[in-house]
Amino acid sequence: MKYRHSIIMMITAACVTMTMLLASCNGESEYSSQHECYFLFDTSTSIIKNALNPLAPGIFARITQSQQNGIPCVEIQLNDGISKDTTKITTAKETQRKYVLGIYNGIIVGYSTLGNGLYAFDNLCPNCYNTGRYQQLSWDNNRTRVKCSKCQRTYDLNNGGIIATGEQGAKLIRYMAQYTGSVLIIHNKQ
Repeated sequence: MKYRHSIIMMITAACVTMTMLLASCNGESEYSSQHECYFLFDTSTSIIKNALNPLAPGIFARITQSQQNGIPCVEIQLNDGISKDTTKITTAKETQRKYVLGIYNGIIVGYSTLGNGLYAFDNLCPNCYNTGRYQQLSWDNNRTRVKCSKCQRTYDLNNGGIIATGEQGAKLIRYMAQYTGSVLIIHNKQ
């Protein structure tokens, strides 16, 4: 069973690489290659599966890393404002992975209600970041937008991370994401 899982992971990684190579031939990319991001996660026992269901778009999840009693953990919070999940990273294979969750320990992932596919965004306000501030985003009242408490901009998660309210500026930093039904991969390598 472990051998089969390893083969599936290798095939998934190869498919992601091929998809991104083909997409990069089309000119300027929508995806950030300036900021490091890498996350590979088995979703089989996590609430993140709710945000990765293409038949239930509009559910987004924030992913962060933390430590609990010296053990690295992945924390998932859904945009319902209630559901949270913590997964301890304990296996030898998991502890060898180096997760980089965007610029400042946070990415947001989910399917767009507009049929635009699976999105993965940095959980940092790009406009504050461009001025030298690290300002993480919080869920807005409608839960399909995130808001910066510093500059007061809100960003539409369903519409490519564009600014929904506030001053003009950059849209959310986006990373590549692929979900195989059990494994989520988010990265910025093209």
